[in-house]
Amino acid sequence: MFTNTDLLLNTLNGANDKMAEERQAIALFEKAQRSAAQKRMFAFLTGRCTCLLSLSQVLGLRSPANRHYLGLQQIAINQIHGSEARTSDFDASFNPLSARTMQRWTGVLLARLNDTPLPPVDLIKVGEEYFVRDGHHRISVAHALGQEFIEAEVTEW
Repeated sequence: MFTNTDLLLNTLNGANDKMAEERQAIALFEKAQRSAAQKRMFAFLTGRCTCLLSLSQVLGLRSPANRHYLGLQQIAINQIHGSEARTSDFDASFNPLSARTMQRWTGVLLARLNDTPLPPVDLIKVGEEYFVRDGHHRISVAHALGQEFIEAEVTEW
């Protein structure tokens, strides 16, 4: 069975110019954005929320007593449930919510597909949940490509 990555790579391998690659990247962005819209509609009908958790809302007024660096780890994308600051840009599945993120999102996708090294994302671990400090677009692209794990620098609070 082919994944989104395989299908996109096959398409891009046949493309001879940068414009074709960019069109394919935009098409995948729009697909992810449509998925977010469909999930929001279903959530509205069922009374559920598709929002990313806000780290500040989870912590409330308390600040973390201890912080310690856990190092570079492979983290399951489905364990990342929130954000330190970008909850209005992505839904709980890290689908983009607005067109204003398209340029950065497609740039990350093209870098990934062209084997350009990208830094690990920066995550905060609170209990068993992870919150994104840096790397929202990288996580969103990885999710859109069907990737299950992502390399992350993790700090536990």
